[in-house]
Order: sequence, then C-alpha cells, then structure tokens
Amino acid sequence: MLEDIIDSKIDSSILSFFLTAPERSFSVTELSKRLGMPYLKTAHSVNKLASFGALRLFSKKAKKYYLINSKYKLLPEMKSFWLKSGPKYQDELFTAIKHLGDIKAAFLSGIFCGHTSLPVDILLVGRVNLNKLSDFLKAAQKMMGQEINYSVMSVKEFEQRRDTFDRFIKDIFDYRHLTVVDELVRKRK
Repeated sequence: MLEDIIDSKIDSSILSFFLTAPERSFSVTELSKRLGMPYLKTAHSVNKLASFGALRLFSKKAKKYYLINSKYKLLPEMKSFWLKSGPKYQDELFTAIKHLGDIKAAFLSGIFCGHTSLPVDILLVGRVNLNKLSDFLKAAQKMMGQEINYSVMSVKEFEQRRDTFDRFIKDIFDYRHLTVVDELVRKRK
C-alpha cells in the first residue's frame, strides 16, 4: 500500500513535506510555491494522496485545502521513516507570526486546522505592530487564497476571557488548534 502512494518523486516530496511540516492546512498554490513544483502536478498528487486517505481535504468558499490525515492507518510508519531521513520543515507562517511584535501567545485555528466554521483563524495575544500585521495578513491571504479572520488581544483580556470560559476562546481550544507561541502557559507552571 505504501508503495502505491509513493510511486513518484512529486508524491514523495509532498508527503515528506506534510509529514515534517507543522500539522496545518495548505492550499495547492502554497504547496507548489513552497516545493517549487508545477501547480497541475502538485494538484494531481495531493488529490491522489487524499484519495488514498493519507491527506484530508476540505473546502472553504470553493478553495481546497489539505491536511495530513491523523487517522490514516499507515501514518505512524510513514512518520518514523521520514523523520529519520531529514530535518523538520520550518514553517514560514510560524516565523512571521513570531515577528509581529511582542507576541506572548499565538494560536492557529479555523482554516489552518480544517474547521472553516470557527470565527477566527489566528489569535494573537500581546502587543502587535499594526504595519507588520497588515503586511503579514496580505501575504497570508494571498498564500491561502482566502480572507484570514484574526483577533488581537492584550494579555490581560485574553487571561480574563480564558478564565471566565468565554465562548470565543473556548471555541478555539475545544477544537484542534496549533500553538505558535505560548509564553503564558509557562508562567502558570
């Protein structure tokens, strides 16, 4: 079965990328740019990997996104193989978020995690440079092919809303999310 999935260099490169990158969603456009592959070949390969069950496909506003399927039966075998053979991929999105200002916590949710109905895709906690944020959002929206819903909160507001089980905060943490930065958790321990 694994041989059926990895029968080409493009399939292997894309699967390797998904296994070593942070577990967030990627559009075909972003994948083809990041991996330096032709768009149509990338689209064919991710659709094939999704049909085998290795990737999960979801859509928002007619735009397709792909995530590694955490329930795929061969995932542990594939991860152990690829993680031995190379370094983890450093996500440019994570790096850019860390440079938006004095960020104390940052979480990816919504479109980045396959939950298109959630109200926010990025939650930033701390002091944010608005010029950098504007540039970042333009680049992220171009990369994802969608408007990115975001929220910025002070540390005090975030902690208060988290401690009172605010619905907005609860929705982020009740569903799959990715932590980019979280200095607030370390302070509590």
